[in-house]
Amino acid sequence: MSVNAIEQNIAAIYRKEVDKQAINQRMMAQDINISPQLLSHVLNGRRSMGIEKVVDIAEYLQDPNVDFEAAATLFHTPKPLNRKRRDNHPLSKMVGQDKEEMERIEVEKKYEVWDLLTIEPDELSDIEIDHLKLYWFELSDEVRLELSVLSSMCNRFGWDMRDMTRQSETRERND
Repeated sequence: MSVNAIEQNIAAIYRKEVDKQAINQRMMAQDINISPQLLSHVLNGRRSMGIEKVVDIAEYLQDPNVDFEAAATLFHTPKPLNRKRRDNHPLSKMVGQDKEEMERIEVEKKYEVWDLLTIEPDELSDIEIDHLKLYWFELSDEVRLELSVLSSMCNRFGWDMRDMTRQSETRERND
């Protein structure tokens, strides 16, 4: 059986966790109902594990961070952008947009950005200009994140980004 790159990455994640927890592989193999030799091959990325073994090993290890890391690898989840405000929870590491979206909305409300945009730039104080810049940075982060997701989707499914943009524009006109 050939092992693809995704399975090798998952095997490396599991191997690291088995070593970290100092798990007896013979007992683990017995518990998940495979031979110790096959378990060794699977954990070293030499044998294909299939979705059932992925789930069995994940259940045996019982570590939500490892589960998340393996699932992210399995489903081609792009790595999160390096952002300042990330919770330590795995889903926040992957997504993080909800929190940042709420913060952006709070910045918008707090500084009344839309009111500031109606005032001439030379009439704004330095503090108001700083608030506008902060809002701009938040929007810029959000747009870059969304573009990276769209780009990843196009790369993953072999779509042409320009063609998809044209299709979305015609779809918007029809709505």
